[in-house]
Order: sequence, then C-alpha cells, then structure tokens
Amino acid sequence: MLVRYVFGATVVVFAFGLLAVAPAPASAQARRDGALLPQNQSGTVTAVGCLVPGKSVRGGKDDYVLARVRRGPVDSVPDGACTADSGADALQLDNENRGVTKAMLGRWVQISGRLESETDDDPDNLRELDVASIRLVPVVPPRQAVNTPPPPVTAAPRPAPAPAPEPAPAPFVAAPAPAPEPAPTLPKTASNRPASALIGLFLLAGALTLRAFRLRHEG
Repeated sequence: MLVRYVFGATVVVFAFGLLAVAPAPASAQARRDGALLPQNQSGTVTAVGCLVPGKSVRGGKDDYVLARVRRGPVDSVPDGACTADSGADALQLDNENRGVTKAMLGRWVQISGRLESETDDDPDNLRELDVASIRLVPVVPPRQAVNTPPPPVTAAPRPAPAPAPEPAPAPFVAAPAPAPEPAPTLPKTASNRPASALIGLFLLAGALTLRAFRLRHEG
C-alpha cells in the first residue's frame, strides 16, 4: 500500500516537472530572437539591432549577426554604443551581400527582410533573417534640459511725482493813488504891505466920497 502511494506521488511530481520544464526552450528561443514573430511563423519584418561578427554571440555561425534585436522601424537611437555579450538575443543574417559591409560592424542598423520560422527548441539555434535592405540608424543624443536662470526680479518703476500745482494768482490790488502835489507856496520874500496900503487907499477914497456927498446935500 505504501509503495502504491509513493509511486502515485512520483508520477504526479514527474508530470508537473514536464509541464514546467517543457516550455522553457521555446520561451528562451523567443527571448533570443526579439519576439518579432511567433517561432513557428515566418514573414517580412523590420528589425533594428547591433551588427556584430557571427562568432561574438552564442550560436552565431556566419560572418554577421544582428544582436540586441528590437522591432523597427526607428528614426534614430539615443546612444551610439553598440556591443553585445555572448548570450544576447540575435538573428543570423542570410544574403549578407545585399548591402552588409564590414564598415557597419559595431553600429546600429535597420534591416528589412524575411524572418524564417524555427522549429528547433534549442535557444542556440538562431533564427535566420534573409536581408532585403539595410541602412545605418542615426545616433541622436537626447537634448539635455538647459537650466536657464530665472530672469532677475526688477523693482517696479516708481511713478513720477505729480507736478506741483501752480500757485494761485494773487488777488488784484489797486495801485495806491498818487499823493497830491503840495500847493505852491509863495516865496518868503513877498510881503503883505502893498495890500495893506491898497486897502487903506480904498478906505480913504471911500471916506472922501462920502464927505463930498454929504457936503453937497448940506449946501
């Protein structure tokens, strides 16, 4: 009875082990080809990667492989550094004579072509990319933010002082009347004696006239 339980447990563990281990090669293969297409499908793709010698990555055989594969197209890459370790994801290039040159080694390239399906679960058996066209990808570093100092704070201009009001005109004051000129005075050399003599002459004449008039009446 104990042997039966042990045998049953062993079968269950073995079955779960197969389920856990069996998909691993396919998953590893998908990681190494950039997941451009399902492993059992072939088709036209545009792939971007670093062009390196075939022997520089695990499983590479011919002159060139496309390492660090990503889906394209792209306009540029931010960093021109183009290296790959031995376990990097990669595609084996076929028909390298269609524009692939040694001058492109160590540089980012974009390749359009047909990606072949792969039925082998060995992750070191790289999928083949039949090159139709290839071009270098420009390297455009990202723009760095420029810390521009804030503009200096300037004090608001003081308002110009209001013009002083013009003084009110002084009230009209009539000019003082000119002082009357003093009456002319007779020179001190003049005397009133002539006048007294003249008056006395008149009185004498009057007296004589009255006497003559009285004598006439008496006579």
